[in-house]
Amino acid sequence: MLVLHGTWLPAGTAVKDRGYFFVWGEMVPGTEFPDAVLPRRRGRRPRGWHPGQAEMADLHHGLALKQVPETIRLWLLLPTSGGRPQFSPLVPVTGTPDDANGEVTLAPWLVEGFLLSVGQAVELLLYKRFSFEAVLPAAEWHFWRRVALWAMELLARQRFIPMLDEKTYQAVWRPVFNAAEDMHRLELLARSMPPACLAVAGLKNGASPGKEDSSILPAPGAMLMDFVRCMVQEKISGWLASMPAARFEGIRSQAGARWVEALRRGGGPVDLPEEVLKTMAGELIAWRSPVSRRQASFRTCFRLEPPPEPEEKDVRDPDAGEDETWTLRFFLQAVDDPSLLVPAEAVWKERSSTLHFLRRRFENPQERLLADLGQACRLFPPLIKALDTPCPTHCLLSTAQAYTFLKQAVPLLKESGLGVQVPAWWSGEGTSAGLGLRLKLRQSSKGLSKGVGRGIISLHTLVEFNWELALGEETISAAEFQKLAAMKVPLMRVKGRWVEIDPAQMEKALNLVAGKGKKFSLTLGEAMRLAAGIPSGSAPDPGDLPVTGIDAEGELARVLEELQEESKLTLLPTPESFRGQLRPYQVRGFSWMVFLSRMGMGGCLADDMGLGKTIQFLAFLLHRVEQGLSQGPALLVCPTSVVGNWQREAARFAPRLRVLVHHGPNRLQGKDFIREAKASHLVLTTYALAQRDGRLLASVEWDGVVLDEAQNIKNPGAKQTRSVKRLKCGYRFALTGTPVENRLSELWSIMDFLNPGFLGPAADFNRRFAVPIERYGHREKTRRLQQLVRPFILRRVKTDPRIIQDLPEKQESNVYCNLTREQATLYEAVVREMLERIEGAEGMERRGLVLAATTRLKQICNHPAQFLADGILEPKRSGKMMRLLELLEEILDGGEKALIFTQFARMGEILKNQLQVRFGREVLFLYGGVGQRQRDRMVERFQQRSGPALFVISLKAGGVGLNLTRANHVFHFDRWWNPAVEDQATDRAFRIGQKKNVFVYKFICSGTLEEKIDRLITEKKNLAGSIITTAEEWLTEMSTDELRELFTLSRQAVDED
Repeated sequence: MLVLHGTWLPAGTAVKDRGYFFVWGEMVPGTEFPDAVLPRRRGRRPRGWHPGQAEMADLHHGLALKQVPETIRLWLLLPTSGGRPQFSPLVPVTGTPDDANGEVTLAPWLVEGFLLSVGQAVELLLYKRFSFEAVLPAAEWHFWRRVALWAMELLARQRFIPMLDEKTYQAVWRPVFNAAEDMHRLELLARSMPPACLAVAGLKNGASPGKEDSSILPAPGAMLMDFVRCMVQEKISGWLASMPAARFEGIRSQAGARWVEALRRGGGPVDLPEEVLKTMAGELIAWRSPVSRRQASFRTCFRLEPPPEPEEKDVRDPDAGEDETWTLRFFLQAVDDPSLLVPAEAVWKERSSTLHFLRRRFENPQERLLADLGQACRLFPPLIKALDTPCPTHCLLSTAQAYTFLKQAVPLLKESGLGVQVPAWWSGEGTSAGLGLRLKLRQSSKGLSKGVGRGIISLHTLVEFNWELALGEETISAAEFQKLAAMKVPLMRVKGRWVEIDPAQMEKALNLVAGKGKKFSLTLGEAMRLAAGIPSGSAPDPGDLPVTGIDAEGELARVLEELQEESKLTLLPTPESFRGQLRPYQVRGFSWMVFLSRMGMGGCLADDMGLGKTIQFLAFLLHRVEQGLSQGPALLVCPTSVVGNWQREAARFAPRLRVLVHHGPNRLQGKDFIREAKASHLVLTTYALAQRDGRLLASVEWDGVVLDEAQNIKNPGAKQTRSVKRLKCGYRFALTGTPVENRLSELWSIMDFLNPGFLGPAADFNRRFAVPIERYGHREKTRRLQQLVRPFILRRVKTDPRIIQDLPEKQESNVYCNLTREQATLYEAVVREMLERIEGAEGMERRGLVLAATTRLKQICNHPAQFLADGILEPKRSGKMMRLLELLEEILDGGEKALIFTQFARMGEILKNQLQVRFGREVLFLYGGVGQRQRDRMVERFQQRSGPALFVISLKAGGVGLNLTRANHVFHFDRWWNPAVEDQATDRAFRIGQKKNVFVYKFICSGTLEEKIDRLITEKKNLAGSIITTAEEWLTEMSTDELRELFTLSRQAVDED
C-alpha cells in the first residue's frame, strides 16, 4: 500500500523559477507494486534517507502516470522518535515500536519525489480516483484537493481578471478575492493547512538543510494565494487555447490585441515597448480598482428602505406605487461584524481623522465614504445626485429605480466589495411573495382508484381541477389581477406586501385562467406532479410559473393534508400482539405506513440508523394482520447479512407472525415454496435471490413488497433492481437511512419502485431535476423536487429534539452476521479436531484444549486472516467485517464517531487497515503496547471535533481510564463473554459529559458458539443473583456432548448467496 504525500512549492523555493507540486510517498514496510515499470534503485542510501519512503517505481505506478516527471530530493521536517521518523498514521504498521514512549521531535529526513506542473497536479487532485486498497492519500493531499476545488469554484463564478504583472509587465490572469466570503474561506483554509504542507526544510541532492528547525516555505496564506494564482493562470490559458483565433479578432487597439494574444498563449511577455506597457499597466490597475479593494476593517454599506405603509390608499389603485419614494441610506460597516453600522450622519459630524463608534476605530471615515460612493456611482448612476450635496447621507429613488437597484446594482456592488442590505422580502432571485398559481381540485365522479378499495383515494383517483391566480399564498381574482397588470410596474405593493411580477409571467397567467370555466381531469398523482411544475396529461402547462399549493375540499382535502404534513396523521394504537413498547415517533412511523398503504401509495421510511425501522414495519404488518387487511404474505428483501436479524426481531417483537426464510441451499422451490409462502405472513429473502429466483417470487401475489437497505436498488439498470420492480403486490415500502448517497438518480430508482411512473421517465427526471440541481444548484428545482417527494419519504434524525426525548440514553442491540463459506469450512475443521482430541484428555490438558479451540473459533468468526495469518485482509472473507463496513458508512455519512472494541490486538490491526482502506481516512488504534503519552494524544485527538472519527481499541487496553464521549456509537466486534467487562468498555463513551444518545452494537455470528453462548449468558443474567464473572472458564466444565452441541455449526450460519 502506498500513502501519498504532497505540497505546493512556490516559485523560488525549489530548483525552478516557477511553482511546482511536490509528490512523495510512503510504502507499507516489506511491500511493493509488482507491476511497476520503472527500475528500482539499488545500493546504499544517502545520509538522512527516510527509511519508509516509496521507491520512484512504486510512486509512478501508484499515480498511474503515463510519463516520468522530473525527480527531486528534499529535506522534510518530520516527527521523529528514537532516531527514526514516525510513520504516517495511515500506514498500517504492526507490532509495538521500541520507542513508543520516547519523546517526539521534528528532525530533517531526505525524501525523493516527483515535481508536477500545476496542470498535472490539478488533474491528479481533482480527477484521479485511487483504489484505497492500493493508494491512500494523506491529509495534505486531501487539503490541496479542497484548495483546487475552491479554485475551480472561483473560476466557475468568474472571479478572475486579465492583468499585466506590476513588476515584469507580463500578461497574467489573476483571481479576485475581494468578496468577504472568499476572504473568509481563504483564512479558514490557511488555518486548516496541515503542518506537513510546510515541512520542506531544504533543497535537493543530499545537502543538509542550513537550518534544521524551520521551513523554507512561505506562510500558509501566501502559499494558498500562489497555488490558486498558478491554477487560475493554467486553466484559463488552456481554455483560451482551445478557442478559434477568430473569436479574438477585431480588437482595434494594437496594444490591446497584443496583450490578448499573450494571454491566449498562456501568459508571458507582451510584444510592446516598455513605456507603452508601463502606461497600460497603470490603466489596468485603475480599471480593476472596483474589484481589487485594499483590505480594510470597514467599508461603505447601502441600505434600501421601502416607502412607509399607506394609511388610506387602496393597494389595488392603479396609481399606487407610481409616486412612492424609496430611501437608499449610506453607512460605514465593520467587515468582521456586518451588524455594526455607522450612519453617514455620524461620519460627517466627526471633526478628526479617526471616528470612535461603539468601541471601534474608523480611520479616515469621510475619505472612505466619498471614495466608495464615487465607485458605486459607476455601477448605479442614480447615486450621482447624492454627490451634489456636501455631506451625502442618502439617496431618494422611485419604485422603478429601486427595482433596478435590486435586480442589477446589488450583485455588482457586492462584487466590488461593498456592503448591501435589502428588505427581508427580497432574495437574490426576487421577492419572497410573487405571482403564482394554485390548483383547485375536486374529486371526479367519472372514475375511482385502480388497485385499491372502492371509494379509497389514491394516486390513481380521478380529480377535476382549474387554475387560480395567487400572489404569495393568497388567491386573487382575474379582474383584480388585470387591474394590477395595468400598472405596468414590475414591483408593486399588494395587501401590504411588495411583490415582483414579470410581465411575461403576467401574460402566461392570464392565458391560463382565461379558460377557467373549462374543467380538466387527471389523476391525483398527475395533479401532484403538476403542482411541482411537471406537465401532466392534457392539463395546461404552467411553464415557469410556480405552483404555490393545492386547494381541495372534503375527504380529498384531508388526504392531501395528511400527505403533506406528517403531524396531521391520525395515530393508531399499538397492535395488541406486538411485544414491546413503541416510542411516540415509532407510533407515528407505523401509522404513516398504514395511511400510505390504505391509499395505495408507496413510501420510504428513512430514519437514522438505530431509530427502529425494523420494529416500525413489524408493527405495521401486525396491524394489517389483526385488522384483516392482509391479502396474502408480505415479501421482505434485504442484504444477506441481516436475514438472521430480521428473523430474530420478528420472533421477539411479533411472535404471532408466521415467518418463512427463503435463503440457503435447502430453500424451498416450486409448489412447495408457493404453498408455504401463502401460509405465511412474512417471507424473508435476499437481493441476490430476488434476482436468481425472480420467476419463483413473481409467481406469488404479494400483499406487499418491502426493501430493507433499499439503497441496494440505487442502480436502475441493475438486474436485481429490475427483478424487484417486476414483483406484483398491493403496497410497497423502502427502508433505508440513506435514500440518496451520491446522485439523485438513486432517489429516482427508489421512488420508481415505490410509486412507478410518479417521477416520470429517468431521462426526463435527469433533464428536469438531476442536472439542474447537481450541476448548477438550482434552488427552485430543488424546492419543487422536495415538494414532490416529501409526502412519500419519512425521515427522522437522532439530533431532532423531538426524537432525543423519546430515546433511552443508551440503546443496545445484537447484530447477527453470517459466516462466509471459507469461515464455515475452517470453523467445522477446528470443531472436528477439538472433539477428537478431548475424547481421551483429562484435567488441565482438556481445559487447555477447550480454551484453545474457543479462541481459534472466535478468530475464525472475526476474519480468516486473523486465524490463518495469511495477510489477505479482503473484507468479503468475513461476514462480520462486511456488516461493520455497511454500518460505519452510514455513521460516517452522518458526521458521527464510533468506537470499535476487540479483545485481539491482531484483529485490531486488521480493522484499522481495512477501515482506512475502505473510507480513506485515518483510524486510531489503541492496544496494550501503546505508551501513556501516545495514548493520551490519541484520546485528545479523538475528542476534538475535527479529529479522526473511528477509534479501534483492544478491550484490555481500553477497559479503564478513557473518556471518549465524542463517540455515540460503540461496536463490540467480538465478545468477551463477561457482561461486566463489556459494560465497562461501553462506558468509555456512555459517561459524564456525553451529550448524545449512545448506540451499542454487539456482533454475533449466527449458528456459531457466539450465538449459543450469548443465549446462555442472557439466560444466566436473567436469573436472580446469577452473574458470570469468569469469562470462558465455565466452558471447560462442560461434558463432551454439551460441547459438541455448543460448538457444532448450525445450518443457517452460512451465507450461501
